[in-house]
Amino acid sequence: MSWFQRNWLTKRRHHPSPLESITVEVFERAAISEGFTIDEAQREAIGALMASAEHGFYLWGPVGCGKSWILNVYYEAISSSRKRRVHFHEFFHQLHQAITKKGNSIERALDELLNEVDVLCFDEFHVHDVGDSTFIRRMLLELFARPIRLIVTSNYPPDGLLPNPLFHDMFLPTIEVIAEKLEVLEIRGTRDYRLDSEHTQGFSSGVWLSPGTAAQYRELGLSTHGASSAATVTVSGRLLNVVQADHELLWFRFSDLCESKTGSSDYLDLAARHQTWLISDIPSLTELDREPAQRFANLIDVLYDRQILVTFIATAPIHELAATSRGPLDIDRTISRLSQLRHHNESILK
Repeated sequence: MSWFQRNWLTKRRHHPSPLESITVEVFERAAISEGFTIDEAQREAIGALMASAEHGFYLWGPVGCGKSWILNVYYEAISSSRKRRVHFHEFFHQLHQAITKKGNSIERALDELLNEVDVLCFDEFHVHDVGDSTFIRRMLLELFARPIRLIVTSNYPPDGLLPNPLFHDMFLPTIEVIAEKLEVLEIRGTRDYRLDSEHTQGFSSGVWLSPGTAAQYRELGLSTHGASSAATVTVSGRLLNVVQADHELLWFRFSDLCESKTGSSDYLDLAARHQTWLISDIPSLTELDREPAQRFANLIDVLYDRQILVTFIATAPIHELAATSRGPLDIDRTISRLSQLRHHNESILK
């Protein structure tokens, strides 16, 4: 038994399970407070989740079906502080950093990250990169060896992870472990609840403007000449060009953020420092190579998860973003999240 497991068991004796008081009624009250009613697919998943206080779960289903909402309500209802909810992108980045600090030991890195955690919630779990897949296998095996309840949400069933047919077979042993260790629950909803956004706070209170006319800039109190001004911001030890970076606004041109070699760790760093963003000169994804388009999709994931207020100024309306075979992976999730924004093709005052 590792030090982590001995330490966990000692503390566990003094911390009874905080999950026993969570009932379906907790979810019903949360739904009513947000102006909707739990549908049958959601109720079935919630019932299975509440049926056991010990098993881990893998919740999957189409975009907007309520996976993240269920996870968030569940997480907030846990009375203990010995819990952690994190976007998978962010945890993956933190784990890489911790491994470097701990002499390339994934076990010691997880000890540091999860020392005070009984329940770990991963939102938006997915595997697309073959290089990441080997590392994810090691991480999951270490997690499953620990007395931690793992709850995962994903747009993919376990056997849909790492879908590239050239590499999928390599990931099958990991898929088998996931299916063995976690109870897999499908949410079969067909409605995208994100489209019901009231645009009152966080990411959904932002705006998507197209086609980016001078009049639209003026209505925002901005100048199209401002988009050509030059400043810089430091991220991960290097400089990125920006239009503006201060306590009021972080303004990037699309090309400076997504056509340079940036990644999710950079977006997380910037989102921690700036709560109000503007991204201008966004081209149609049909004009882009896959890498810049994928960076944009990863950026949206981070901004959405961090509930950053963003104004997007683009050449095309949101629905045209998906009209390309070269678009990013998980384009449906990106479109679903962007569709929560207020979007205007002419004046934002109308």
